[in-house]
Amino acid sequence: MKNMINSLLICIAFLMALPIHSQELYQGISIATPSGSTAISNNGLMAAYDFETYTDDGFLKDFSSYNNHGKFSTNYSAEGNVGKARRFSKHEDIIVLPDNSSLNLTGPITFASKLKITKSGLHQHIFACTNMFVLWLTADNKYRFADTRGQGLLTDVSIDAVKNGEWHNVIAVLSAGKGLELNESNIRIFIDGKQVKGTYTKTWQPTELPIKNACVIGGELNGPEQHQKLQFEGIIDEMQIFSRAFTEDEIRIYSSI
Repeated sequence: MKNMINSLLICIAFLMALPIHSQELYQGISIATPSGSTAISNNGLMAAYDFETYTDDGFLKDFSSYNNHGKFSTNYSAEGNVGKARRFSKHEDIIVLPDNSSLNLTGPITFASKLKITKSGLHQHIFACTNMFVLWLTADNKYRFADTRGQGLLTDVSIDAVKNGEWHNVIAVLSAGKGLELNESNIRIFIDGKQVKGTYTKTWQPTELPIKNACVIGGELNGPEQHQKLQFEGIIDEMQIFSRAFTEDEIRIYSSI
């Protein structure tokens, strides 16, 4: 019995010595794990969507405590990275979030999503909160994470990953706040857990959310008129928005599957 206890203690000590990302894999957004993993803190979670769960009144369910449930007019389900996901192919497929002050984020911010791009070579918005922050792909397949007013991060080279129709983990992390100069330490984009090099423009200068339809998944309803007609062509799964910066461990865990 004593030997068994000693062996058990050794196993426990070994597990405790492992880095957190070796113990935990990403499991998926749920009521039990709104952040997708017990190893990703729910602190600062402003919105979380699994793209397969709906409220009783037919909105895309937000698993955060802020009830940012999404309104939509079309619904094209697809096989996801975790369970089911949502396919987008035209502007009418957008999901509009409620006009909620919880998304009035000036920084820090983390945006995380599992993406499968089905058509590259387009200027297409993955997510936008007009005048606050946006993540999009340029026509030459570069990711841009910006304050929607010209300041932000543009990846240096085209991302080949967007062309191959496979799932990829995309995380945009802003550690800076309003008015701070941007650099490789305080604004970052990670593809499948690896930071992508980029160029940095000026300082982070968000203003105020529009009164209506400010935050949209798969497009935009405010800002320049030409942006309001752009479609996103791809599949989105496991989207999360935080009012804080992910840690290195959280980036690895989210990108583990």
